[in-house]
Formats: sequence, structure tokens, C-alpha cells
Amino acid sequence: MAYKHLFFDMDGTITPSRSKISSEIKAFLTNLEQSIGVISGSHNRQMEFQVDGLKIIKMGQNGNHTIDIDGTELWFDKIEESEKAEILDHIKKVWALCDQNVPDKADLIEDRGSQISLSIYGHHADPEAKKAFDGDFVKRKALLEAVPFESETIEVRLGGSTCLDYFKKGKNKGYNIARLISHKGWKREECIFFGDALFPGGNDETVVGVIETISVANSEDMVQKVKNKLRI
Repeated sequence: MAYKHLFFDMDGTITPSRSKISSEIKAFLTNLEQSIGVISGSHNRQMEFQVDGLKIIKMGQNGNHTIDIDGTELWFDKIEESEKAEILDHIKKVWALCDQNVPDKADLIEDRGSQISLSIYGHHADPEAKKAFDGDFVKRKALLEAVPFESETIEVRLGGSTCLDYFKKGKNKGYNIARLISHKGWKREECIFFGDALFPGGNDETVVGVIETISVANSEDMVQKVKNKLRI
């Protein structure tokens, strides 16, 4: 298979949570011939910091704010004020079940425009501490089982090391990757996605069935699996 377009998750795939890309990973991706799209629950300003100048299609907020390699904004789908109220009400119920100490209580909720994200430990907390706290997603899965989120227009997915990501129902990573492929006129069989949360409920799961997907454990594992698939 001749892959022409590579898609990646960010945190846990290209970099640790909210961290800048390593020089080794950046050099590896820079030298690839394929186009690169990075799709993340984060906003695009954060992604710009993390990729450190790497030429990519930025698909922030699960792809609901997508910016082409040349800086052209392709779309930015925002959630409504009434939907924000619905999300914040659910966050209040979720947080009522949490008793952990966190570094900064003011660092738990981010309104990114297309998405609201709750970090149950802190968005800007130490990446290793975040991974240790809920890198296996167990705590967040339990919270959503205890307090299911019911909405006609919004869905919630597990993202990053500690996040619950709320965004427009159906406008998830899989939807927005398919949307970009259609917009560009690409062939799906020439596209492939690498991510660390392809399991049921993970925010990469929705890409399954849209294009080929490869599960990775971290950035080093991602590099090896890219090499295997591209035969380099």
C-alpha cells in the first residue's frame, strides 16, 4: 500500500501530554514524504507550541478547528452557549465525585471554542504526574459510568492523560478526518492514522473504520510502527 497521507494523535503519540516534540521525533516526521495531519483535543495554539514548527495540517479540538499547512482556516465549528451550560452542569456532577488533590484548581476547565475540556488533575500539571494519575483512563471511565452524560447535541470522549473532552455530537476525530479527506479529494486507502486511544471510549476510537488505524503506546512506538507501515 502506498500511503500518501499520515494522520496522528498528539498527546501520547507524537509527544507526552502538552509537551514540545523531541528533536528526534521532529526530525523523523520532517523527513517523511507524506503529508501530515495532527488531530488533537487541544486547541491549535497549543498544538503549534508542541509541534515546534513542524509543517502539518492542524486539526485542533478533535478536528473541529482545522487549519491547512499554509495557514488557511478550513473550518471552525463552535459550540453554543446553551450547550456550554449543559456541559458545565455535567462537569459539576463529575467533579463532585472527585476527592483528589490537584496542583491548581483554576487549571481544570478549558473552553476552546469548539470544545470544553475538563482535566481531572490539571491541564498544565507535570506530564508524568498526569500520566501516573490516570494514564490508563480507568478513573475517567469510572466517572462517566457513575455520571453518564446525556445530551442531544454534545458528546464526551476520553482525551489526553486526564481529560474529558466535550464537543458537538458526531463531530469527532473520525468525522473530521473523513471531512478533510473529502475536502482534499484524497483516497481513503492512501491514508493511515496512528493514535494511543483507539480503545472503546477513547477519543481516537471514532477513526476506526474511516481509514486504517494503528495503535501506539508512545512516540517511540509510533516511530517504529510508521517505519514498519512505510517500509523504511
